[in-house]
Amino acid sequence: MINKSGVIIVNKPSGITTNGVIQKVKRSLGIKKVGHAGTLDPLATGVVICLVNNGTKVSDYLLNADKAYIVTMKLFVATDTYDSDGKILHTQVPFEISQSQIEAVVAKYDGLNYDQTPPIYSAIKVQGKKLYEYALDNREVEIQKRNITIQSLKLLGYDQIKQEITLEVKCSKGTYVRSLVVDFANDLQTIAHVTALQRTKSGSFTIDAAINMHDISEKDIIDLHTVLQNEQHSIVKTDNLKDVMLGKKIVLNTSDNLVFIEDEHHNILACYERDQNNVFKCRRGGLNN
Repeated sequence: MINKSGVIIVNKPSGITTNGVIQKVKRSLGIKKVGHAGTLDPLATGVVICLVNNGTKVSDYLLNADKAYIVTMKLFVATDTYDSDGKILHTQVPFEISQSQIEAVVAKYDGLNYDQTPPIYSAIKVQGKKLYEYALDNREVEIQKRNITIQSLKLLGYDQIKQEITLEVKCSKGTYVRSLVVDFANDLQTIAHVTALQRTKSGSFTIDAAINMHDISEKDIIDLHTVLQNEQHSIVKTDNLKDVMLGKKIVLNTSDNLVFIEDEHHNILACYERDQNNVFKCRRGGLNN
């Protein structure tokens, strides 16, 4: 049994769910506690942050990270899932779309903050039920828009023969690239769906550092100290380690409102948040158990 805690950056292949990746990590390493910091659709490939042992306790601090993707969209065909795994709902007779028209829409979304409607085939919960469950039951449900930011959008390619556009997307958490593709096509007065999607970055973790799902081993576990440092979370030491271990309030001289406490060996012990003035209370303990 491996007791080491941290994260493994896995390069997810297409055709498998994120849960399938988690189960593979569990079997490969013989670890029962494995989670993730953000799912990918079965069609999608790329960066999945797998949380190992006590790494599962810091998921909230990794989920908010910005993401980057490379996406290919097929014009003139709409599906119910907004990707090629779904059922075709509509097709259009192809018409000519110029490179300059596409570049104008790219310019519109580059740096845009807007209220995006998530796909009905998504895991967002409404009244305790996932949206895709409503879709599978053919039940109507009101989908709330989410405020998201497309920090950067670049045109990587336009294949007029295949009627495909490839984009590089850098975006805030909560962004659905499938919805972006539908919105993008709408601005071209047409329809589209995703045919390929690769997550190239999540927070500070890039596809270059991702391990093939079938090749992972214990040496690929990145320790919590390195993970939190890479994500630019505040890590501090204190003389009150006994109080930290007991989850008691402590006094810290720091300007940060949320900090992680470490010991002299860089073991992460707990997460603390400011209570009032310089008094901090325990938000999450037992990170070293």
